[in-house]
Amino acid sequence: MRLYNAAPMKKLLSLTPVLLLLSACTSGPPQGMSLEERLKNHLFAEAYYDTLLDRMVELDIQDDPLLEDSGKASIVENTRRDALAKAKEATRKQREGLAGNFVPAKEQTGGEVLYVDNSLHFGPTFDTYPGPSLHVLLTTIVDPREGTFPDDTAIDLGEIQSPLGAQIIPVPEMEDTAKYRTVVLWDTKLERLYGFAQLSK
Repeated sequence: MRLYNAAPMKKLLSLTPVLLLLSACTSGPPQGMSLEERLKNHLFAEAYYDTLLDRMVELDIQDDPLLEDSGKASIVENTRRDALAKAKEATRKQREGLAGNFVPAKEQTGGEVLYVDNSLHFGPTFDTYPGPSLHVLLTTIVDPREGTFPDDTAIDLGEIQSPLGAQIIPVPEMEDTAKYRTVVLWDTKLERLYGFAQLSK
C-alpha cells in the first residue's frame, strides 16, 4: 500500500532497482556489436533484410510522398533490390547448414538455431532465462532429457553470450560434424538442462 500512497519520486526510487534488474536480464546481443557484425548471423540477416525489403515495398504501395523526389525514389529502389538479394543469400546459407528450434526442458526456451560454417547462429527470436553459468553444448545424443547429461560426446562451447537475441557461437573443427545433431543449453553450476534444439537439414 505504501508504494501507491508515496510521492512520485519515492515510487521512481523504489522501482529503480527492479528496472535495472529487468534491463540487465533482457539485454540483446553484446553491447557495442555493430550492425555489420550482427549481419554475419544468417538468421539475423534474413530477418533484417526481409523487414527492410517489406518496408521499401510498402513505401511504393502506400504511394508515399517522398517517392515524388526522384533521388529518394532511386534510394528506395536500390535499397529494395539490395535487400532482396541479401535476404536470398542469407536463405541460401541457411540451406547449407543444419537448423532447429529450441524446446524447453526445465526452463522456458525458444527460438531458432543454425549450424553452418563451424558456427552456431542463434536467431533474433532466441530467448531463455539467464543462469549462473549457462553454457552451450553440442552432443550426438538426440534427446538430453533421456539418460545422463552431459554425456561423453558433449562438447562445451562456453557460456552463452546473451539469454536473448541473435548471436554467433564458434564451434571447433571436428572430423564428423554430422554426428553432432543436438544443441543444448546447460547450466554447469546448477547442473540444470534449460532447453535443446535438434538439428536437421
